[in-house]
Amino acid sequence: MLIDLSLTMKSGQTPEFVWDENNGRFSRLVGGKLCEIWHENRLRFTPEFESYVADFLRAGDYLEKIYKKINTDEVMGKAVKKYRGLRITKNDPWETTLSFICSINNNIKRIRKNVQSLMINGKVMTPEEILNADISFARLGFRQKFLKKTAEMIIGGHSMEEIKTMKYDEAIEHLTKLHGIGDKVANCVLLFGYGFLESFPIDTWIRKMMTENYFGGKKTSDEKITDFAFDRWGKYAGYANQYLFCYARGVRV
Repeated sequence: MLIDLSLTMKSGQTPEFVWDENNGRFSRLVGGKLCEIWHENRLRFTPEFESYVADFLRAGDYLEKIYKKINTDEVMGKAVKKYRGLRITKNDPWETTLSFICSINNNIKRIRKNVQSLMINGKVMTPEEILNADISFARLGFRQKFLKKTAEMIIGGHSMEEIKTMKYDEAIEHLTKLHGIGDKVANCVLLFGYGFLESFPIDTWIRKMMTENYFGGKKTSDEKITDFAFDRWGKYAGYANQYLFCYARGVRV
């Protein structure tokens, strides 16, 4: 499996917020047991987690095939060359939702700190725990209200499980009904939590990258950017997004 493990785990996806790293080994508790993943000539992991790791790192995504689909222009070509081996990860939907609510108007270092403070025994607090606990210790600011209200809605019956059977447009509409979740967070949740590879989250970095390189520097609506991404990169728009995101940020490899 083609993978740059360190880049994948530290590229602003859910793992950057919930996994720990020590000398290139990434670890967390999975089902109450320690799971480690590292790269030593090839991908290695704690033996009993083979199925989990394959699903988590989307072993069925053949990057060379994806590159042929998304490498449509000079900018994307440079991003693909620089970040070869970057993979989209598949994560727990609620864990991803909590992480990206914490990401609103926030930076990666602080997002991780916020999310880590909301973890108990290696797992993020459940919606019930979030709703019933005093989480002011996490210092989420205005995000605390968003997280509390979203947890309340989920407990009240706003199903997250049904999203797995929805089409993209329907799933976006469903997610954005949750308190504080706009298009950007909803797309992150769909991409990293549910595996909707056509999702194209638009944050400051992506908006700037797309405007400068695909719209001649002209101010462009997020809707037009999204339409452009869907037309150009189709079902792999999410992969295109992640490569452009790292390229825009100048992520080190």
